[in-house]
Amino acid sequence: MKTSTKAYEKNKQIVYTNDKFVYQDSIYRIWSFGASLIDEKYYSSNKPIALKKKDMILKRRNYSLHRFFELKFAPEEYLLQEGYKLIN
Repeated sequence: MKTSTKAYEKNKQIVYTNDKFVYQDSIYRIWSFGASLIDEKYYSSNKPIALKKKDMILKRRNYSLHRFFELKFAPEEYLLQEGYKLIN
């Protein structure tokens, strides 16, 4: 049996339905001439993860590090409760 995944959107962020909360943690190094992905990890949880600073910038002399912590999957009930709108 195949289940369909629904997509929801809020503040230009798209989140798909799942039975767990899945987060993507990405770190980029930005120079004046480009950017590169340094590290990327996924975290899964039964409850939403609350961070004080989900996005962070650390500036160095010749580059800066940018961290993005984004929700990628969540239960449908949570998305509706938080005001996400169905897009497909």
